[in-house]
Amino acid sequence: MQRNVMQVKEKKNRYTVTYIPGDDSGFDVMEAAMIVMQTLNPPIDWVRADMGWCMWEKSCKEYPEGDPKRNTVPPETLEKVKNSDATLMAAITSKSGVKGFKSAILQLRQIFDLYINFRPAKLYPGVSTPLKGDPNIDIVLFRENTEDLYSAVEWRPLPKEMFDLHPGMERFKDKSEVAVSWRVYSKEGCDRIIRAAFEYAKANGLKSVVNCNKANVIRATDGMMKERFLEIAKEYPEIEAREENADATAMWLIKNPQDYQVIVTSNVFGDILSDEASQLIGGLGFSPSGNIGENTAVFEPSHGSVPKYAHQYKINPCGMLITAAMMLKYLRLDEYAEKLEKAIGDTLVEGKYLTYDIWRDRGDKDWETKAVSTLDMAKAIAAKIDPDFDKKADEICAKAKEMCAWEHLV
Repeated sequence: MQRNVMQVKEKKNRYTVTYIPGDDSGFDVMEAAMIVMQTLNPPIDWVRADMGWCMWEKSCKEYPEGDPKRNTVPPETLEKVKNSDATLMAAITSKSGVKGFKSAILQLRQIFDLYINFRPAKLYPGVSTPLKGDPNIDIVLFRENTEDLYSAVEWRPLPKEMFDLHPGMERFKDKSEVAVSWRVYSKEGCDRIIRAAFEYAKANGLKSVVNCNKANVIRATDGMMKERFLEIAKEYPEIEAREENADATAMWLIKNPQDYQVIVTSNVFGDILSDEASQLIGGLGFSPSGNIGENTAVFEPSHGSVPKYAHQYKINPCGMLITAAMMLKYLRLDEYAEKLEKAIGDTLVEGKYLTYDIWRDRGDKDWETKAVSTLDMAKAIAAKIDPDFDKKADEICAKAKEMCAWEHLV
């Protein structure tokens, strides 16, 4: 019997979770999360670790160029992630064109073989959507997380000897500069992400799984994924399986999002389609994600670190909190996850303590004056969990601030 990788291997009375505040506004939403998590009080021991642009800048001051310790992910962070039951991470900053810089989250995905990027898109009551009417949007997307164009197999410029590897490169030989990123798929990589999607559908009583590809054009790689999808689908006759072009999916998601329950696709297409789906449910401020493998999982909101709002407590904490609820489900702490999700939903429906983006997207002309801070919205959610929250608020908020202090990293 295949193990359910969407849950921790061993159910425990108490878990160890590494939390990573990330960069810039990541610290803000993690502080908000810790206000709520302390109030919820699941059986978790929290261990702090750091990674991202903040650690890159810090390591550049401490280590010379070429030293492996000059990195976005310190060795001690890798050790903590390895020894934890799960990791909860806030948004991190990635920058292009910086010599020696490597994306922190891409490193974690590769090192720990976190081959599933799990991206739910669920429309909460009280949240605005660009779609007309009252659409029922509840989609989960399984994005392959370790292969495709994100495999980091690339050259710029392409070495001259490699122009002879394929006859199709002949027409590029006279170009002044050629850059190549390999789109790498493996049969094993396709099989495990496809099977994970079907197993999730089966476990949750869902009736359809859709594979999005461009096998009509990208025949070697997406052709392999399409073939493996159709073959593996035979093992799940009770589930409707269909495959379609990824560009068609992008169109139909807007017109008929209710037609999708589970989507499984490649790394790049999954990156694009999941962001599109998030816009249907109120934006990235409501979009969680999980990076899941056989031995551990790293959970992070889908939004970026929003450097322009760093430490101003402006951005929506819901993506971070829904991500925390997803992590609780992974840890088999469903009762805590349900309590958290209900508190988020009740706060949104009440419509009193909302960040600027929620008011703005509702079309309220007074959105700037009505908006509350990241922490005030978190405190409102915490109060839905515990009616006596106000009596403990000062102590809980002070502890959360201490847990997410960032000044020492500057």
